[in-house]
Amino acid sequence: MKLHAFVLAGLLIATPALAGTEMVNDDWVLTPQESHSVTFTLPTAANVFVEMTPVKHADKGVRLRIVPVEDFEACAGRAQGQCRSRGDFDGFAVRSFSHTGVVPAGRWVFFVQNTENILERAIVHVHMIVNP
Repeated sequence: MKLHAFVLAGLLIATPALAGTEMVNDDWVLTPQESHSVTFTLPTAANVFVEMTPVKHADKGVRLRIVPVEDFEACAGRAQGQCRSRGDFDGFAVRSFSHTGVVPAGRWVFFVQNTENILERAIVHVHMIVNP
């Protein structure tokens, strides 16, 4: 019993992202150039954990970013305009991604876009947790 408690405590210390609010934990199917996104609002700065793993036809990579909500269309390549992003959450042609970082207060969009595979739908597993 003591061993189990010790192992559980070790897991909680090793994976602090699991203590927050889970925003998404799902497979996203992306046709070529398509993006999927989740919008979230942070009243104060918070730790955000993002993990993306390939499932199928994602071997060439995908783009993923966290951007201000007002810049999403420009950042996704759908409109002209300013594209500001959180640099530590920028991934271009990434095959997998795992990062925890601080995101300031505001309205944000996290998105994954199939920019590299022009023939097949890419399937990726996306996991995102916000720790206030």
